[in-house]
Amino acid sequence: MKKRNRGLSRTALIIIVIVGAAILAGYFLGREILREESRKMVAAKPQEHTENRPTSQIPEKLTPEKGKPFVSEEIKKSIPPQSEERGPKSQEDYCAQIQKDITEFFDYLDTKPYIKHLENDQDSYSHFKRLIKGLSSRPPVPAGEGVDSALIARNVFHLYRVLDKGDIRFIKAILRNEQDTLEMNMDLFYKWLMLGNRCPDSEGIRPPLEVLYDYAGFFLNTIGGRAYLFRRPLKLRLLCTYYSLLIIHEADKKGKNSYGIDIFPMIDPLAKEITVYSDLQFREEYVKNLDQLERYYIQKR
Repeated sequence: MKKRNRGLSRTALIIIVIVGAAILAGYFLGREILREESRKMVAAKPQEHTENRPTSQIPEKLTPEKGKPFVSEEIKKSIPPQSEERGPKSQEDYCAQIQKDITEFFDYLDTKPYIKHLENDQDSYSHFKRLIKGLSSRPPVPAGEGVDSALIARNVFHLYRVLDKGDIRFIKAILRNEQDTLEMNMDLFYKWLMLGNRCPDSEGIRPPLEVLYDYAGFFLNTIGGRAYLFRRPLKLRLLCTYYSLLIIHEADKKGKNSYGIDIFPMIDPLAKEITVYSDLQFREEYVKNLDQLERYYIQKR
């Protein structure tokens, strides 16, 4: 009888810990929503959500200053790499240009005092490669928290277990200091991550789609991932959510949505948030792409 009581006590303790973690995540989530929404969205003017929304252009006043990282015009004007119209040479040029922009971005970072202070004798590109390999070697589990409650605690602390303090300071410093070009840089890194087998990866650091899928699902579909995003600035949360949806969609098209994550209910709420958030240069383009995603899943249902 005593053994049974001890077993029940342990079970009760585990349940209390899990519920406490969920409540804590919800608290931070709610606090961030209130803070960011009141600061960024209260004065924003809603725009009509239509299918024929034109693609946004880069305003002249937002053109990056000299020395700022920027996605090159060659990439912006290039035909998407998956297009059948691309010839071997143009495909090779596309790959080379993206890799050039990536390395130039880290060359630019190495000139900044905040990076020199963090890195000491290590260059930022080497730090980035080490960070990517660490994240790829230990991806999160993007689903199943309702079946295995232990996953909740694992996902809440996942990034802090995989990344060390230097990695976290490195990422936060870049996000804090490079706000002006955040959208263009995220667009560049998304293109680089999604190159897959179309472009060579001589250093072997580009994660496969399966790993990208795990992290996209982590941010969209787990308590820990969603709580992490809601503690970040609103602009970063919207962009991370947007690109996570694109990654899950790509995996879905290729039959690699192994956990069956349904992104359809997430598309319209994100489009509405982006529509009323005025601090995005390419807001109309994001909404246009989300409209296309929504139509894709409506046709499949």
